[in-house]
Amino acid sequence: MSADSAIDYLGLRLAHPVVVGASPIGDKLDTARRCEDAGAAALTLRSLFAEQIAAEQMAADRYLGGSDHLEAQSGYLPGTIDGKLGPDAWLEQIRSLRTALGIPIIASLNGTRRGPWVEFARLAEEAGAHAIE
Repeated sequence: MSADSAIDYLGLRLAHPVVVGASPIGDKLDTARRCEDAGAAALTLRSLFAEQIAAEQMAADRYLGGSDHLEAQSGYLPGTIDGKLGPDAWLEQIRSLRTALGIPIIASLNGTRRGPWVEFARLAEEAGAHAIE
């Protein structure tokens, strides 16, 4: 007789409680696949932080507003801040992992003040996230 280790987590029914936590592990498809192959029940993406959303919005405002900053003139819009995926890259990562993996993808949002969290949760769901933490 074998023990049933299935759990309910974030509204998902998982075969067992081994879930890859929010970390750079999900940044690369190869590493995420290795986690799935090793038996992970789900994969949590690295968190999207309020500072990343604000930085991307400021860069877009500078670009669209005709700022004199060299970054704005060159059309530079940051994809990462301190190695973290920016909002657009974060959503694309959700899409890519959802397509490539058979385990649930959990998106992580991290904010300390009021912001566009409901909108980003909706976008993450549309991109294919199975759950939001």
